[in-house]
Amino acid sequence: MKKAFQVVLGCLISAVTLYFVFKDFEFAKVEESISEMTLWPIVPFLFFVVLHYYIRCLRWRFLLPPPKERPVTMQALFDSLILGNLASCILPLRIGEFIRPLVLTRWSEYGFGAAFISVVIERFFDLSAVLITFAIVVPMLPSTEPWVILGAYSLGGLAGGLLLFLVLGTLFPVFVREMVARVVRPLPERLAHLAKRFAGELLDGAAVIKTPGRLFAIVSLTGLVWLTAYLQFWAMLYMFPYDRSFLQGVAICIFVALAVAAPSAPGFVGVFQAGVVAACKLFSYPEAAAQVYSIVIHATTIVFFVVLGFALLFKHKLSLGELRKAAEKGQ
Repeated sequence: MKKAFQVVLGCLISAVTLYFVFKDFEFAKVEESISEMTLWPIVPFLFFVVLHYYIRCLRWRFLLPPPKERPVTMQALFDSLILGNLASCILPLRIGEFIRPLVLTRWSEYGFGAAFISVVIERFFDLSAVLITFAIVVPMLPSTEPWVILGAYSLGGLAGGLLLFLVLGTLFPVFVREMVARVVRPLPERLAHLAKRFAGELLDGAAVIKTPGRLFAIVSLTGLVWLTAYLQFWAMLYMFPYDRSFLQGVAICIFVALAVAAPSAPGFVGVFQAGVVAACKLFSYPEAAAQVYSIVIHATTIVFFVVLGFALLFKHKLSLGELRKAAEKGQ
């Protein structure tokens, strides 16, 4: 019943956001934007997509515990990432986040727990990167209200605090656990227990980082992960003869990253488009061009994962239904 409610809620949010994004749809202006559009930027876009996921694989290696016998191969990491993204594109409840570590367990020595914790830690690093970039970028945006800048700084501070928590938890785990216990002591018993449990699981996952060198590699690769993400959105701006600043590409990427955090239908339909159009409005970008841009970049991304994902399913003799059932049992 709870899962059914989540599916319905996600589809409802997607439908509402699609309505607001396209409610002022003007066919004549959209047709004009399409006539001005060129498709060659899809080539550099796909190059940056592949590079982006290659770097994600490199980082994932550092987020997994040191291997006892043989290191996990880049091919296994890449295939797991793609299959997880395929599932997120076409299946509800973002089950790809569970399918990704599940698939990795088939091709490596890692159990599901270790693989899943590495994905959770990865998300914390990504969240920190997004919020810190948001705090840096928002003051540069045209016509930004002071309260928006204050909110961006607050989120950036939260991200910095989260990153500091992970770093200190890696270097001084006992001290950090004692501090968490002191901070949550005044809370109601149930809430304090949940807070300590959450912090403990996070610290257990971060323990794989162990050394400053490993931490430096993860932080550096996180920067490269998001740089290649920004380059994807910037490259696709060259489809239209309008503003093509790198700042706009960064802003679109950040807005999309924040928007897709909301519940939605499979593939982030609606919320993805809302993030693109909202960012483009800040740069006085033609709305019709922003609408077309949001559809083309989203559709290209989904086609990439669907084509490559199903090719990998065929290669490894797997079925999406089989992976879904196995992931649901592990939830």
